[in-house]
Amino acid sequence: MRSSRPLTGRGRVFVRVAIAFVLLVSLGGGLGLAVEGFEGRAALRAGPVGSLVPTDRTCGKESCTWIGTFTSADGAVTAHDVELRDATDVGRGAPAPARIDGVRLAEDAGAAYTADYAWHGPVVNGAVLALVGLAVATGLVLMLRRHRTTAASARTAGYA
Repeated sequence: MRSSRPLTGRGRVFVRVAIAFVLLVSLGGGLGLAVEGFEGRAALRAGPVGSLVPTDRTCGKESCTWIGTFTSADGAVTAHDVELRDATDVGRGAPAPARIDGVRLAEDAGAAYTADYAWHGPVVNGAVLALVGLAVATGLVLMLRRHRTTAASARTAGYA
């Protein structure tokens, strides 16, 4: 059985940079998704109730999101440029509703959530992204160790 060639200095550096990149992206992205889900949960439990008047929309690849002005039911809280997060997909050509009632404002006033917002999805997706990233990084670390032991055994056998 023939073993693989040992990694060169550049190869080891590349694998280490890849490990750092995978960890940064997966843990950062996973944490960001989970925070969004928990923020939505907190807003749905204790955020001020009110309405959102859409003034604009921001669109991604598949759907759009309403951006507008939130006003609490008692008129005490007003927030501008609030992003609405809900379970309804908004098309690019969909007309803006006059007002969306029954939304709750997040603590940072950057987002409002409707009652149909499923906060479980972002939390689960964030956890899965973090776990997959950790698995990939672990695989890269094990590959780096295997190549390191292969190089050491080749040197002791006199092949290098």
